[in-house]
Amino acid sequence: MHRHDGDTAELRKMYLARPTRGRGIGKWMLEQALADARQPGYRRVLSGTATALHEAIALYQRYGFKPIGAPAVAPRCDLMMALEF
Repeated sequence: MHRHDGDTAELRKMYLARPTRGRGIGKWMLEQALADARQPGYRRVLSGTATALHEAIALYQRYGFKPIGAPAVAPRCDLMMALEF
């Protein structure tokens, strides 16, 4: 988790190697990251991803992330999503 601004954190670089996908590891990692974001009182979490990463987008959406109109923070990311606590 990276501090983006006052009450917003940014989730960065949550990638899993192909052989480890589909085992619940990404879900566990996301849950841990969100718990870490809640501890210091962040009220919003941003995550940049790529529209080609369908499984990642589905995972973020299951946790309540929604696409926002902001530009992504990394060159390979063409989709920015946010979760409000």
